[in-house]
Amino acid sequence: MASSTSAALAQWQRIEALVQAWLDERQQLIVLLCTMQGLKGLSTAQPYENQQPMHRQVQRFCQLLMDYISAGYFEVYRELVNEARHFHRDNPALTRQILQKLDNSTDAALAFNEDFEHADQCLAQRKVLPQRISALMETLEERFALEDQLILSIHQQEPPRQQATH
Repeated sequence: MASSTSAALAQWQRIEALVQAWLDERQQLIVLLCTMQGLKGLSTAQPYENQQPMHRQVQRFCQLLMDYISAGYFEVYRELVNEARHFHRDNPALTRQILQKLDNSTDAALAFNEDFEHADQCLAQRKVLPQRISALMETLEERFALEDQLILSIHQQEPPRQQATH
């Protein structure tokens, strides 16, 4: 019994570390998004040379955004669903509802990335970039709330307890 509890605790701790690393990546994403919102150089009147820092920031953001979303889908969500089943914390209806809503924000993030990931695209669309950043911020805010709900409904319960061996 102690062995299975130990294994369960180890699994919970592994998922805890995965979720924490992913939330740290989310924090980096938020910081970069806020930095982009305050970027100078979003004006079409500025020469191309002055636009370089802007598009580099946007490219960094796009890469981090894709990494974050990929980690969510291919690691974190899968592990959380598996944890829910393993520890009998499964609420399939709620999980399905959250994952469906996350799909919508994923589409918006993919569209942003597609439109701005390359320098030439970014520079050609710099007029609409501030509005797109603002819209993406709203979408990501909703996404983060859904992700938090998923984490709280499954993982942020007490870890399995180690039983004392006599």
